[in-house]
Amino acid sequence: MKKSLLLLAGPVLAGSLVAFLVLQTESALPVRRPDSPLPYKFSAVIKEECAKNTPGANQVAAWDYSFIGDYPAALRAWDEQPGPPRRLAAADSLAFVGLHAVEAAGYILARARTERIIILNEAHHNPRHRVFASSLLPGLARLGFRYLAVEAIAEQQDARLNHRGYPVRETGFYTKEPQFGRLLRIAHARGYQLVAYDYGAEPSPDMHASIAAREPAQARNIARLLQTDPQAKILVHCGFSHANEGPDGLGGLPAMAARLRELTGIDPFTIDQTALTEAGTPAGEAACYRLATATRSAVFLPVPGKAPYAHADPAMSVDVNVYHPRTKYQAGRPAWVFHAGYEPVAIVEPITVGYPCLLLAYAAAEDLAHAIPLDVVEVQGPGDKKCFALPKGSFTVLAMGRDGRRQTWVIQN
Repeated sequence: MKKSLLLLAGPVLAGSLVAFLVLQTESALPVRRPDSPLPYKFSAVIKEECAKNTPGANQVAAWDYSFIGDYPAALRAWDEQPGPPRRLAAADSLAFVGLHAVEAAGYILARARTERIIILNEAHHNPRHRVFASSLLPGLARLGFRYLAVEAIAEQQDARLNHRGYPVRETGFYTKEPQFGRLLRIAHARGYQLVAYDYGAEPSPDMHASIAAREPAQARNIARLLQTDPQAKILVHCGFSHANEGPDGLGGLPAMAARLRELTGIDPFTIDQTALTEAGTPAGEAACYRLATATRSAVFLPVPGKAPYAHADPAMSVDVNVYHPRTKYQAGRPAWVFHAGYEPVAIVEPITVGYPCLLLAYAAAEDLAHAIPLDVVEVQGPGDKKCFALPKGSFTVLAMGRDGRRQTWVIQN
């Protein structure tokens, strides 16, 4: 099953521009040593590596594109993996069009008032899902949620992350993506305790054995929070089918969500973002996604008070599907990167490292030798007018050319 394979294939992204002041241009600013490679690749390199058609090449390409902010390329690379078309029976189509959309965050926060454990999944190549997760954090904090358990945080990195308040390269694999970094920064600022939970299972080349070990281990690690804090309210952030509550949720075995329910006796509120979301081409989308007309993130209800729509993926047993409309673009970027106080910041410094170049924006208050940048863009030439998405503050920008040359400057937004 495609969703089972991808969970084990990897190391288990229109408004006015905001003016800023260029404070300094100096190639000798204290950034990484030349022998310390950055975990970001040029799009041409990603394309070349993907063309080799090694196992999982398209997955890896989709992740790599997302890390440098190339959202359309990430979607296209993911779609190019083999898989059956996502169809919906005629009767189901008629039933879906009879539903009405309600704003997703409001619905989830209303439900959260009576929930102890919420499980929210993501597609690992789709930064928009992290943006939506970030949008829920302030409201959930007001409802008493104090723990954010994150699959992508590496074992034993959560204590360092909670102390530091921002991710570094050692924090995890997917966490090097800027929107994931923003999710973790917002959670820390809102008082959440960040918790790693994807550990404790020995890796195995046999997929069935890996699932049989990994899912219970994840559930046990989350359940320990309730042992130390019996009143805890927990938001669990995971990938794809770990949120599946069905008895054969992942590779024919119970997934983390089902295992956690068994361990704790608490029925989690499970939210899927992966089925009703845009793909690189319509062929990669669920048929009901193409029927939806909502203009903002939504859930679909038959009538008020009834259970929401949760059947966009027949292989997933969850409580609700969240729909995300097609992306609109602003300042050369997906408009959803401009949220939670982040604004378009023009790139006006003359580029001296040649084109194409990668531009990485680091918070001046963070450790530039290790921190994950707040934003990453690839600029193809002088006419490429992409903007950074940044909050108010001081930032060091690193420009890197294909030949390894580096240029740095400081901006104040």
